[in-house]
Amino acid sequence: MRSAKAKVAGVSARWKCARLLIGAAVSLNFVQAVPSAAQASAVEFSVSGTSTIRGWTCTVQGAAEVTPGAATPAPGFDAGVQAATLTVPVNGFDCPEEEMREHLLEAMRADEFENITFRLEGYEVSGRQAQATGSLTILDATEPVTFPVSLSPSGGSVTIAGELRLDMTTYGVEPPVVMLGLLRVRPQITIQFEGLVSP
Repeated sequence: MRSAKAKVAGVSARWKCARLLIGAAVSLNFVQAVPSAAQASAVEFSVSGTSTIRGWTCTVQGAAEVTPGAATPAPGFDAGVQAATLTVPVNGFDCPEEEMREHLLEAMRADEFENITFRLEGYEVSGRQAQATGSLTILDATEPVTFPVSLSPSGGSVTIAGELRLDMTTYGVEPPVVMLGLLRVRPQITIQFEGLVSP
């Protein structure tokens, strides 16, 4: 027969083992609950519009930061997207003519406001498309916007592409007027973007 001391030792060992298993399970659940960190990826942007004389397009490389998390699954994002931000550095714009770039930076008050920023607040998925809703900040004005985004998974990454039309005067941007008023930029512009992001 086992001694009382041996029985106590056996119970103690089993209790320690149970505590270790419980601790491991709690730690695993905690790790699974913590969302992945935001992944920053390069995104190509273009801004185009028209004027009384001709059309124009300027381009810039911006960034997308996507944080996967507990949300509606989307193509390439099995766990959904908890948060996403698109950032466009105003001083990075490249235009066909330097004079055009100067007028754009002046209208965007690049010395005061360095970035154009979109922050995702929600989305609805339909096939490989998502209707993104969020807030767009230009200068010191922030307005709600909704626009379609295509999602194309490829390997471990996702190609995102979207287009947004807006009136720049909504954000307090004054359309440039040059050549003694002969060339007037119309306020309606189109923003397009495309880039490869990692979930």
